[in-house]
Amino acid sequence: MRHLRWLSLTALLFTTGALAQLARPAPTLSGAFLHEGSADTAVITENKDGYSLVVVPDTASGGKARVVKTFHDIAANPPQLSLIKPGSYQPVCHSGDDCPKVSIASEAIGLCFGEASCEILYFDGKAFRDIAITD
Repeated sequence: MRHLRWLSLTALLFTTGALAQLARPAPTLSGAFLHEGSADTAVITENKDGYSLVVVPDTASGGKARVVKTFHDIAANPPQLSLIKPGSYQPVCHSGDDCPKVSIASEAIGLCFGEASCEILYFDGKAFRDIAITD
């Protein structure tokens, strides 16, 4: 009898979409974002104002977690994270002019919203910066 109740509850959760939301893990990414050799973690979290991309430093560094970017509605274009290797990257210039390439010395975070836009968030030794890669 318990088994049937469990199956009924599972079917109800699937039909309402609730199970899909509960089963979806927060996007996370590991990399050396703050300095070479560190094992930092980037994670997207939900808060009262919307969503945040938070970087949690390697525990050995003694650093504190920091919010790198905040954003709102993600239903239409859920965020995706990817690891960006050090190198030079050409940003998109909204003015129509040619923008100079940006040199990134450490691993960085690629943040894309479905097919809408992508950017790179990188640590320049003092703060996190971002550049638009697609619009």
